[in-house]
Amino acid sequence: MPASPTTRDVFVSKFNRGLAVALWVIVALLFVTTVLNDTTWADRALALVPTAFGVVLGWVALWRPRLTVDDDGIEVVNVFHTVRVPWSALVHVDTRFALTLVTPRRKTAVWAAPAPGRAGVALARRQNQRHGRVVPDAGDGNRRAGDLLSTASGDAAYLIRHRWDELRERGAIELGTADTTRVPVTLHWASIALLAATAVGGWFAIAAR
Repeated sequence: MPASPTTRDVFVSKFNRGLAVALWVIVALLFVTTVLNDTTWADRALALVPTAFGVVLGWVALWRPRLTVDDDGIEVVNVFHTVRVPWSALVHVDTRFALTLVTPRRKTAVWAAPAPGRAGVALARRQNQRHGRVVPDAGDGNRRAGDLLSTASGDAAYLIRHRWDELRERGAIELGTADTTRVPVTLHWASIALLAATAVGGWFAIAAR
């Protein structure tokens, strides 16, 4: 009998992606305005560099970050690196300042799942009360505002804790190996180089105008 396919849950910040779209719209408007006002092709060409920086920044910092949860582990795509956390390495899920995955050797904050501010907490509490929800148990006996459903950190934490509990009940996680389980980290060298190049080029382009 073939094994059932692994279910993958992908979490992204709708708020951050909205900011990315807003940034790209602003950058596009500034570029069009610059092209219409400048009379020389050189000035128009220079306008491409800061525009490229805005596009890259929106993608790297706001659109691309995500959290993927499957039966093998958790993949965290942040701004400058990607971290792959196997279930056997995970020891705690925290939501104090942002969703943070704790392993014996490192703590990985999830860029796509920040903890809510006061306004976010108030809105989430109203939504939870309206739907009869309670703040989920964080697993260590504490219940933080960042665990509230309808918040980025709370919704992402729920995905992880639900899968974690399910796998432990099935005996699918090797226990007692957290200290020796490797947590791979991959730097986004291409993104870092492109962001740095467009930032420096944009600065020189603006200074040259």
